[in-house]
Amino acid sequence: MTHAAHATHAAHATHAAHATNTAHATNTAHATTTYSETDLAASIRRLAGRDLAALTQQEWDRLDQYHAGGSEAVERLLPGLRLAPGMTVLDVGSGLGGPARQIARGTGCTVIGVDLTPAYVEAAQELTYAAGLAERARFFCTDVGTFDGAEFDAAYTMHVQMNVDDKRAFFAEIAQRLRPGARFATFEVCLNSGVSAPQHQLPLPLPWSLDGTDSFLLTPDDLRATICSSGFELLEWTDESAWINQWFEAVGAEIMAGNAQAALPALLSDGPTRMLNFAIALAEGTLSVHRGSFAARGQG
Repeated sequence: MTHAAHATHAAHATHAAHATNTAHATNTAHATTTYSETDLAASIRRLAGRDLAALTQQEWDRLDQYHAGGSEAVERLLPGLRLAPGMTVLDVGSGLGGPARQIARGTGCTVIGVDLTPAYVEAAQELTYAAGLAERARFFCTDVGTFDGAEFDAAYTMHVQMNVDDKRAFFAEIAQRLRPGARFATFEVCLNSGVSAPQHQLPLPLPWSLDGTDSFLLTPDDLRATICSSGFELLEWTDESAWINQWFEAVGAEIMAGNAQAALPALLSDGPTRMLNFAIALAEGTLSVHRGSFAARGQG
């Protein structure tokens, strides 16, 4: 993507800030309540006890990765994206920007992040500036539909589609922004088939839903099929639940030892409870986490 194209996209995104695509507006009405945190950069400074620019990479990783698995989950996603320096990557549901900064820092790519929560976008922008990556990772409060044409070389989502009811429309929007053959990677939460508890009986609150009204989970098979029916060819589909369970156990041990006060749960409304409920549902087999890699089919 050329610098001129970047400027065009930035202009589009600025004008569309705080807007949503019509197909997704209903899905985000309740999500606005779930993602209600404000002044997140200031909260990180308070928890860390020093300026953002002074944080170590380990401290960043504890605070800015809004998904299970932290920075290692991003590393597991990268091979499926087949990135090369100079590529432009779309991060859909970019949150606090941790994965985007990690990818920009490690691959030489430019990452464009979009998210519908203004406070998260503002925090991502401030954190990225403090990390010295503002030219390589940019964030906009807008919907994927803001961008015109198939301009991106790759895209990914990490713990995003749980809040999206019309998933086929959501993934189709992403497919339409990718060049033919471009890679798309996912790291997403699923409701396991055959579990005794329906969605509305999941332990609440959860990281993506306080009351269950904005949680729209599919089984792994249904999610994979939905993505494939939205303009993608399946390349890989892996159940990462066993590893995520180990990750949660390690995080729990750190918390019990008093070594993780400055961590993501402390930033969220009722954060520790939401993370604990997520860990329990995974351990009991109600939920699972699957990593996918896909290729965008040619449009037209």
